[in-house]
Amino acid sequence: MTTFYGTATTCICLLISLHPLQEGVCQAVGTNTGTATVTGTLQAPAPNSQAPVNPAPAATAPPQVPPQVTPPPPPPQPAPPVIAPEKELKGIALVQALRRGGFNLYMRHGQALVGQDGNFLQTPFWWENCALQRNLSDLGKEQARKVGEALRELKIPIDKVVTAQFCRTRETGHALGFGPVEVTEDINHQIGQRQGFDINAARFKRLAEVPPKGMNVILVSHTHGTARAEERIMGGLQEGEMVVYQPDGKGGSEPLARIPVQDWSVLTKLPEQ
Repeated sequence: MTTFYGTATTCICLLISLHPLQEGVCQAVGTNTGTATVTGTLQAPAPNSQAPVNPAPAATAPPQVPPQVTPPPPPPQPAPPVIAPEKELKGIALVQALRRGGFNLYMRHGQALVGQDGNFLQTPFWWENCALQRNLSDLGKEQARKVGEALRELKIPIDKVVTAQFCRTRETGHALGFGPVEVTEDINHQIGQRQGFDINAARFKRLAEVPPKGMNVILVSHTHGTARAEERIMGGLQEGEMVVYQPDGKGGSEPLARIPVQDWSVLTKLPEQ
């Protein structure tokens, strides 16, 4: 117990000023006049006393994270076949099917090495000017003649020949030897497509048309780049090669065979069954 003399107010100030962390009880005895006796219990601070400091946590090793292993990419999947194997026609079965009719025979023009294609879109009626186009070579004309001769030898019925507007497709169509040809922009190459005309939709519509009963139709055109599954085969056609399409009568058509020029001589020599 420590006794201070003075006013209560002085006691309070003195207690506070002793140490900011001191604890105690201060009592004032007397009145506001005269001298007051103040008693209190104080806890003296320890020498060099400081505010408690939390100790730093002990250093710990970071958790072991297993290394990230990137799985190898999956192997590329082979593209689906352009002709369904279970439906593909070959050999004598192909010849017999063509004799029954009902197919659209999509043919790429013969070899064309003469000249080069110009700027068609800026040339009105460009299809009438063969000097602006790449045209058939002598081999290309011979390819077309051989295909026509093989079709006649195999007695495959042809209703008509339809060609694109390009000179090389028209010349191929005439060289097949089935009379006058029908010329249309529907099966033109993209480089001859007029603005606002959907050449891909028009071409597939032709492929999906059903020929007259017991007949086949020949369509002479070009290679094409297309996302349509049924037409992927067109991207790799050889000059003079033919693809046999079977329309389903519901707006669809699928390829069932492809016949390069050199295969016609093989087909004509097959024994009848």
